[in-house]
Amino acid sequence: MGCRFFVTQAVYDVTSTKSLLSDYALAVDKTGGVPLPIILTFSPCGSEKTLSFMKWLGIAFPRWLENDLQSARDPLPKSLELCEQIFAEVLDYAEDKGIPLGVNVESVSIRKEEIEASVELLHLLRRRIER
Repeated sequence: MGCRFFVTQAVYDVTSTKSLLSDYALAVDKTGGVPLPIILTFSPCGSEKTLSFMKWLGIAFPRWLENDLQSARDPLPKSLELCEQIFAEVLDYAEDKGIPLGVNVESVSIRKEEIEASVELLHLLRRRIER
């Protein structure tokens, strides 16, 4: 019966995500269809080990963002800040293109701090959606 929504891998690259949304908006426009929701996945990154694992999973990190995480005194709050900034920018772009967005937050780590941070991130992104 077809797909009713799409789910992304964890988002850390604003440019690639906006390019995906742009291509999707153009394709929907070309076919005269209605855009289906895209669920963006966000995952906190609180350590070098988690960053390495996320890269192994195939998650793309722009070099500047990877540098910011690696040089942060505590990468976990920095990760939450960056995820919120990325989501805000992508949400604005998607709204401009008429693409409905949702959010999926997951932890790829078994560390308690990162699991708790995923709950905090969900609340941050929910507040951003409700604005």
